[in-house]
Amino acid sequence: MYNHVIITNPIIQPNTMTDTFILQELITDNLPFTVHNVKIDTFICQRDLPLLFLTHYDSLPKNIKTDKPLGDFFAHATQKMTTHEANALLGLPPNTLKPATHVKITGTSVIVLHDFPLALHLQFTNTAKETQIHYGDDLPQFIQGEAKNFLLSGNVNVLHKSTTKTLISVDLSDDEYLITPQESYSRLPNSHALAVTQILNTLKYKSPQALDYLTIAVVAKVMEHFDNHVG
Repeated sequence: MYNHVIITNPIIQPNTMTDTFILQELITDNLPFTVHNVKIDTFICQRDLPLLFLTHYDSLPKNIKTDKPLGDFFAHATQKMTTHEANALLGLPPNTLKPATHVKITGTSVIVLHDFPLALHLQFTNTAKETQIHYGDDLPQFIQGEAKNFLLSGNVNVLHKSTTKTLISVDLSDDEYLITPQESYSRLPNSHALAVTQILNTLKYKSPQALDYLTIAVVAKVMEHFDNHVG
């Protein structure tokens, strides 16, 4: 993939002309990207939102599952209900089922390569699910872990102003897209945005230190939001 000829040192001197770069190569080339900003768009941290009955049932200890076989309640398996409602349906004493805390975090960040210059506006989330659920009292640690394990997904917007450099995006099918220089952000086509987020997520998983600059900034912003609005 990405069988293209590019200059081995992509930090360009001002007089270099007609140089061609591949966006997906730049973001994996250990270049000095920095975080311009991080914004939180959605921060849900609520206890006992409705869950599928099956999720409530799965949290029961084995002895209660033996006394209350799932087959007796299978008709309710996909119904959403609160912990109190699930307790009542199962005929259990109050507080047998413990309420979960539901967490959903979404936001955006801008990372910048000043020497190019190039900026990427990225979207992140802690989970592709509706929410992530947590049982227990160590909520700050859980939130911090969710922030640290963020995933990039969705739209990718690129700010590319230089007229002396040709910038190309190559998607996972090796289709090319020319990113024309302009004074405002341009949105990458979906397949090219996916190529960027998938490459960055893979890099974050395999070589987390390569994206420490972004992870540290996201965790700091999330915990600041948590401390100001929840903690």
